[in-house]
Amino acid sequence: MFKDTYGPWCVIAGGSDGIGAAFAEEVAARGLNVALIARRKETLAETAEKVRRAHPGIEVRTLSVDLSRRDAAETIREATKDLQVGLLIYNVGSETQCGYFLDKPLLQWQGRLQRNFITKAELLHHFGLQMRARKHGGIVLMGSVSGYMGGAGFALYAGSKAFTHMFAEALWYEMREDNINVICTIVGPTDTPSMNNAYGKQEGHLTDPAYAASGTLDRLKDGPIWVADDITEFVDSFIKMTPRERSIAGSQFCADYVKSGGKLASVTDKAS
Repeated sequence: MFKDTYGPWCVIAGGSDGIGAAFAEEVAARGLNVALIARRKETLAETAEKVRRAHPGIEVRTLSVDLSRRDAAETIREATKDLQVGLLIYNVGSETQCGYFLDKPLLQWQGRLQRNFITKAELLHHFGLQMRARKHGGIVLMGSVSGYMGGAGFALYAGSKAFTHMFAEALWYEMREDNINVICTIVGPTDTPSMNNAYGKQEGHLTDPAYAASGTLDRLKDGPIWVADDITEFVDSFIKMTPRERSIAGSQFCADYVKSGGKLASVTDKAS
């Protein structure tokens, strides 16, 4: 059973809305208690209450913490030290402030580096050691189509997603002997509050957060990578390009996305 393999607790970093909230609903439905982590206390409380109402037998905790801070992982370790965590979902890292790398202050990029690389690695190491000691568990990382293309204006974000993809592939092999399942889910433009606030109401072809969450958990034992079925053609088209072609096409895709306010007719059109 899912609960026996990945329970009794699931930690979701970035669990207040969008895909994170969908994960919270899905893991609770599968019998796991949930620890939700995000910055915004109000949104965390709303999501936690929804999960509690829908699943009365499930315990839900919340922790407000900024994952771009250097002490974020230590704060989470301390807050969860009494929990037996069998599933870690790191759903953090969307880029809501596009811009050329040299046009933004270094301090902004340092926060992105901390959140998308360091805190992620620290939490995977911490909870991974606990899972290895029990010889079971699961780790979910969220990738992106940006990890397949160097889109101008999203350079560090794209690099962090490429890192996430390769990180998951390596960890999948390293951890399988300890019965720890690792998967990285690749999604495209998604209808989430963060992206709507940053770029306007998302329109056109979008990945449904509930589909991303349920599809990921259904395939947790089939890692290391799951490219959501609705964007496989788009990803394949970029994989076939030369690096220069990817940079040009990816940069045009990102520029069109920002200029249109998130209104894209089809993600596959941009790869043609």
